[in-house]
Order: sequence, then structure tokens, then C-alpha cells
Amino acid sequence: MCTAGITESGEWIRIYPVPFRTLEEYNKFKKYTWIKAQISRDSRDPRPESHKINISTIEILEHVPTNKDWGRRRHFILQNSKVYTSLSYVINAARENKMSLCTFKPTKFLDIIIEKNPKPEPSKEEEAAFNNANKSLFDDETCKVAFTGMPYIPYKFKIKFEDDKGVVSSMSIIDWEIPQLYLNCKFRDGEEIAVQKVKDKLINFTKNNDLHLFLGTMKQMHIRRSKNPYTIIGLFFPPFTKTYQPSLFEAGLM
Repeated sequence: MCTAGITESGEWIRIYPVPFRTLEEYNKFKKYTWIKAQISRDSRDPRPESHKINISTIEILEHVPTNKDWGRRRHFILQNSKVYTSLSYVINAARENKMSLCTFKPTKFLDIIIEKNPKPEPSKEEEAAFNNANKSLFDDETCKVAFTGMPYIPYKFKIKFEDDKGVVSSMSIIDWEIPQLYLNCKFRDGEEIAVQKVKDKLINFTKNNDLHLFLGTMKQMHIRRSKNPYTIIGLFFPPFTKTYQPSLFEAGLM
């Protein structure tokens, strides 16, 4: 998978590929964990934050917990790193190849959209071909399990929001935790209930948490300077603090 994070100085970084499911247990790291590893600039990827990582050098340092209202996580992500509120700014920065990852705070959340995946489920032959084509990306001595792609998800999950200039956008969520939530719920409760539970979870984040979006550009869309090359690669949802509670107008999704 493609993994994004921030450095101690608050700069975004992308490391790829990380064969997370095939790593030895001692090399697996959770979200919000400081790691140390050898990295080098990825010459095949023009995006400024993109780097290759030597998987065998990963050293897990510290997991940052959620205690004290996510205080330390807030510090590293919202205070030590820049938070953007203008879509036109981050899109223009991507077109100028100055940025491809950022933390974004919408002014208003408008809707949660769940659409049918326009791509059909791949056949067993197509899946095998995909796995073989990508196998070389994960040739590493620490990989003890054969490479397989993520399971097919028949839906696209999107968040519709407005920025500080009144610009409205709907962006797909590609963070693996949301599709995994769908798969877990589908296994327990069936497809229809699973879809509703994912939607309820996302609505809850927009209403009851200080939701920020981690945005990242797709490589080919970034190269082509697409109208909007960004997707939502992650959700940052700490609780509201006593110093900031949203009005009903700001929360949206009534």
C-alpha cells in the first residue's frame, strides 16, 4: 500500500510500496506511530513527497495514543503541520507540483454519498494477472506471504463538503479502514445494513467530531494536472474541545 505520514518537522511524506500485510509482526506499525527507516527519493514519481523505503530498516519507536482528547495527535497534525481550508489553493499547489499531500478542514460538511462502484468485480483470471503484475513491487526479504490485492468493494464512499470560499466538492475516501468497516459489517449483518452502518459512521464523524480530511493526489491525475487530483486518503476525527464546539450551521448534515 501507499503510506502517508508526517516528519518531526511537520512535513508530509509518502512511502511506497509498503507490503503491510506481508511484513513480519515486529515490523508492522499502527496508525499514529513514529517509525524510523531508510528512505530515498522516488525518481519514478514526480510528486514532491514521494519516497521509497527500505522495509528491512523499519524501527518502531512510539505509538501516539488518544488520551487527553487526542492532545498529542492534535499537536503533531494540527499545530506542527499546516492545515488548509481553501480547495483552490491546494489544487493549484498540486498543479505546480509543490504539494500532493495535506490536512484539510472543510468549512461545512454537506452530505455522505455512497455510489455503486462503476468498475465491475474482476474475474479470477484478472485478479491473478493483477497480483502477478504487482508482485515485483514487493520483492523484499521481509515479505513472507504472497502478494494479493485488496478485496473488491462494490461501492464508492464519498464526503461532500464546502470550503472557506464556498466551493463545493465531493471526494472519494480511499482510506482502507472505511472499506474494511463495510466488509466487517457485511460479514455480520449483510450488504444493505453494512452500507447504512458505514454512512452512519461517517455522518457521526461530521457531526460529533472535529473532523479533518487527509488529502492526497493520485499519481496519474497529478501528472495530468487534473481539475481536482485529490482523494481523501484518511480521516482525522478527534473529539471537540471545550474551546471549540460547532454550530448547527457548521455541522451540516441535519
